[in-house]
Amino acid sequence: MEILKQAMKAIMPEQWLEYFDVTEIKERTKEWNITLIEKENLIPSKLRNKKIVQNGYMNPVEVHDFPIRGKPAYLKFIRRRWKEAGSKNESYHNQYNFHPKGMKATQEFGNFLKGFSREEANQLFYNQ
Repeated sequence: MEILKQAMKAIMPEQWLEYFDVTEIKERTKEWNITLIEKENLIPSKLRNKKIVQNGYMNPVEVHDFPIRGKPAYLKFIRRRWKEAGSKNESYHNQYNFHPKGMKATQEFGNFLKGFSREEANQLFYNQ
């Protein structure tokens, strides 16, 4: 199991592995899709020390990350929603900085891409 954790650290931003569990990895013809679900023990701070229940999930956030074995990789983050037991309407969730504002790529991948023109990036990643 330790080798699997090391492999995941090699292909995914390490901070995400602190907050999310990888639940699915799909290799498609032209891309990789990796689904991550927020760890169950990450209860929002407003609800700590209260009796809580899970209240479904937030809409997924999908971001582009470094290619894996020559194919684009997409990370799909699913956050949990929580509420205080007995509460009917108000739910809470954790906030994460999935990607820089205005960009649908991980911070690390976005910083890497800034060194390329759009044409260079397209040629590097999509014209195999």
